[in-house]
Amino acid sequence: MAEEKKSNKWLVPVIAVVVVVVLAVAGVFVWRAMSGGSVESAKAACMEASDAARVATNKYNGLVNGDASTAAEYTEDDVTDASTLDALNEALSAETPTYVSCAADDAAGYEAVTETLNEATAWYESHLDSLQEAVDAVNASLK
Repeated sequence: MAEEKKSNKWLVPVIAVVVVVVLAVAGVFVWRAMSGGSVESAKAACMEASDAARVATNKYNGLVNGDASTAAEYTEDDVTDASTLDALNEALSAETPTYVSCAADDAAGYEAVTETLNEATAWYESHLDSLQEAVDAVNASLK
């Protein structure tokens, strides 16, 4: 009977420790699964923002290397309003955003890159419109 009490005395604390360890391990797995999902969703959002920035960049560069380049070759003798050439050259001299890639270690890093890419997309879309207006003004001013 004395032996039975000794084994029962240690049984409850051992079971409690095992339960705590199992819960801790399960908690770690759940935390990793949940944070891994947020990292993956942040990475996916970053990739979408990167695609949008690439499309906007390509449209802008197409205008810069196409119609804007042609319009920039005109001289003051070719247009009735020389200020349109100045406005075009100013629009062409705008500093473009620096490219960033979707490389990060955690969800917050991906979110920061996504924000930067969204800002770049907005810049390209805005400047595409203003550059197109400058090109149109030069073309309308041709003699």
